[in-house]
Amino acid sequence: MQETSLKKRYITKLLANIISGLVNAVLVAIVPKALGPVAYGQFVYLQDFFTKIFGFLDMGSSIAFFTKLSSRQERKELITFYFLYSFSILMVTVIFIFMIKNFNLTHNILPKIPEKFIFYGLFFGFLSWITQVFIKISDAYALTVSVELIKIGHKVFSLLLLLYFIYQLSLNLTSYYYYQYISLSIFLLILTAIFIKRNIFTNILNFKFSFLNLSKEFISYCHPLVVYNIIGVGVGIFDIWLLQTKGGSIQTGFYGLAYSLAAMCFLFTSAMTPIITREFAKFYEQRNIENMKKLFFRYVPMLYAISAYFAIFVSLQSENILAIFTDEKFKAAYPVLVIMSFYPIHQTYGQLSSSVFYAAGKTKLMRNVSIFSSILGVSFSVLLIYFLNLGAIGLAGKMILAQIIGVNIQLYFNGKFLKFKIQHFIFHQVYTIAFFYILAYVSSHLIYNFSPLINLLASGMLYTSLVIIFGYIFPQVFSTSRQEIKQNLYRLRNVIKK
Repeated sequence: MQETSLKKRYITKLLANIISGLVNAVLVAIVPKALGPVAYGQFVYLQDFFTKIFGFLDMGSSIAFFTKLSSRQERKELITFYFLYSFSILMVTVIFIFMIKNFNLTHNILPKIPEKFIFYGLFFGFLSWITQVFIKISDAYALTVSVELIKIGHKVFSLLLLLYFIYQLSLNLTSYYYYQYISLSIFLLILTAIFIKRNIFTNILNFKFSFLNLSKEFISYCHPLVVYNIIGVGVGIFDIWLLQTKGGSIQTGFYGLAYSLAAMCFLFTSAMTPIITREFAKFYEQRNIENMKKLFFRYVPMLYAISAYFAIFVSLQSENILAIFTDEKFKAAYPVLVIMSFYPIHQTYGQLSSSVFYAAGKTKLMRNVSIFSSILGVSFSVLLIYFLNLGAIGLAGKMILAQIIGVNIQLYFNGKFLKFKIQHFIFHQVYTIAFFYILAYVSSHLIYNFSPLINLLASGMLYTSLVIIFGYIFPQVFSTSRQEIKQNLYRLRNVIKK
């Protein structure tokens, strides 16, 4: 089966992410207001809690699964093995929830959450996690183009379905979970049909393989990540639990809203992450370290700059964005969004840097770096949320500080592995933030005396124009050159003429 080019896979994935971002923007504008801060905060807490639980039970196995399947696509037994493992994860989680209910620990572990929503959150968490597994399968087989087109259609359908729930039914937390179940189940059924048609699921019911040998293979890859997962998930659950306990569901709702809005800035870079991860895995399998280095130098600074372009503008336009997307009940989320908007910037580094670790099987080093960052993050959480009582602002600040420190430690070790000096990347991080902040600040303060929507759109147009002009003057911000920009413009002109 011939692979689609990296560029075409990226463009298609990017288009799907843009559509997804637009739909998510509508969801953010509708769902928090429809549910209210308390119910929305309960949803955010359950979503985050079970995301961490399934992430813990994953133990890095989904990364191992993706990396191994990308390297050798003929190994269909990997899919069979991983589906069995996925079912066992679900069973373990169900038993865990029954146990905390029987021992009357529900209100300690899931504070201020009505019990009837706990199992709703559990099955939503599992469907969300298994959806990512299916997407990893599609990326491993380079089916990015067809699957991303399906994702576009599915997102539009999901939006229409949500509008039906809102205007024809009474949207509350229960019906919102039903909506999520229907939406995710349909997507999984469509992907299953695609995989059957492409013969990816051929013989996956064939159990003639050594379960013990495959288990050892996965354990060998993942065992350094066990401690990392325990600490990482423990810290993540502790953070959201501390916020829920100290600030209540409203503060959790503010944090969830800010996180959802900030995540939209990650659209362009997240489209590239699994594609580059796959390329890293292929090059490492060939022991082609030089090409891994070229990929890193080419795409990490570029995608970092793209994230910064969006994130810094969102930070400076937080007040207008909240006025457009929410109502007065969420007005107090403004400072949370100002801080949280910076999260996607270094998230790009985190995603791409860690993909080098995973591709090269350096999971032990990844574990050590992440454990240090997690423990440091706990101290930030205790200080900002517990002692200073900053609520969602504190958790947002902790996320930014811990991430900046963690990803630069990763960068140091990637520099040793790929044999480059990290000063270039550190300097690029600093001047890129300054570059976009100055342009966003000028744009936001020249246009401010209109309605929130006009302010946002007009400032955005001015900001983008300034970025294009000064991006040509300082092309190193985007890890490119004026000559390359001219060549791309020339190609674009030829395409338009045709």
